[in-house]
Amino acid sequence: MFSIKIQKKLDTNVIHVNEYTQKEITINSNKIVLHFGEISKELPLVIDNSLPDNQLSIPQNTFEHISIPDLPYECYFQENDLYLGPVIGFIPQKKFYNNPRKMLMRFSRYDEIQGLIFLFRPKSINKLNNTIEGYYFDPKNKQFIEGLFPFPNVVYNRIPLSKKTATLFKNIFNYPNNINKLKFWSLLKSHSDLESHIPKTMKYKNIESLLQMVESYKSVYLKPYNKAQGRGILHLKKNVEGYQLTDGSFNSIIIKDKKQLKNVLKKKLKGTYIVQQEIFSIISGKKIDFRVYFHKDQNNEWLLSGMESKIAKEGSIISNFINREYMMPGEKALQEHFQLETQKIDQLIEIISDLCNKAITIIENSGYEIGETAIDLIIDEELKIWLLEAQLNFVAEKKLNRSKDEQLVLPTILPAPFIYAKKLSGF
Repeated sequence: MFSIKIQKKLDTNVIHVNEYTQKEITINSNKIVLHFGEISKELPLVIDNSLPDNQLSIPQNTFEHISIPDLPYECYFQENDLYLGPVIGFIPQKKFYNNPRKMLMRFSRYDEIQGLIFLFRPKSINKLNNTIEGYYFDPKNKQFIEGLFPFPNVVYNRIPLSKKTATLFKNIFNYPNNINKLKFWSLLKSHSDLESHIPKTMKYKNIESLLQMVESYKSVYLKPYNKAQGRGILHLKKNVEGYQLTDGSFNSIIIKDKKQLKNVLKKKLKGTYIVQQEIFSIISGKKIDFRVYFHKDQNNEWLLSGMESKIAKEGSIISNFINREYMMPGEKALQEHFQLETQKIDQLIEIISDLCNKAITIIENSGYEIGETAIDLIIDEELKIWLLEAQLNFVAEKKLNRSKDEQLVLPTILPAPFIYAKKLSGF
């Protein structure tokens, strides 16, 4: 195992080792090709017996324009090629890029990753000389330092990104970073293992097909196909007077007939909507649903990394942040609200994990490169699991400004993507 020392005042054209290390390297040349991210340079080996055994001293200014930050790196050889890293690029949302200290929790497992992790935005990419401006994480001082970097081994993406930009990188995950409700349903509905765990869903076309759904299921949701956080959702159910239509702000209107409903929806529905069967999971008059987080680990396997439950305010049709009374860990909710024993909870979580893994694999196979996702689901009164949608760009750092019950899952889910990024980088 070799260690790396980054030297500021070293000849920029050589790598220094002692005689023992030179023999241990077992290369068939006195030159080494150094790879740092996606750039490389051939450098001769020079003997310096003042160095410790198994240490390679590398000049900080090896590459034109780019300075190698003095960080703890890992390295490995492939014949005469030395790979130094990992070099991981991270594209956060703009407001977190402008204030990266808000993201410190993401780097809480840096000791397991090491190497260069830098933040950047698409506009800071220079395609002419293959460099990127941004800020790298300094683990010693817990700071973010401005610098110029090579194209990374892998990119972890958290924003909507153009295909043109995404294809600049050999490895990128969480691209595309969104899957709408209609596509989620259309991908999963044809798989026999999942079909019975997906609510009946259709694209809203006309009032006749909507009322047929209401006749079949008594109550349905109308959801914008590509919006999150409960925005634009409506709830429609039959009652003795005709129909009751309710929005996410607790506003309800009674509608007497099809003609009136058609006129109301014409004003309210903006853009493409889906119609979805309502799945009932109401505890003491309050809706309760679950969000389950999954991350890929260093073995390229999907692991359940967190589970939380969202309990809505009484009378609310949704459990989004504004309409939520409180949150709690998913296991605790199953114990307190569903009155389940530990063994039954474990069995249920195992089923949830299996169903979600199948759903995520289907999404991956449809062309999505993902390393993390959240699945929203409902557990009904008979303990049947219903998958509602996948959140590839779920709320993460924003939770740091919310209540403590929202933050419970963060120490697990925030640093996890960098573990997978290291795996993708080849280290």
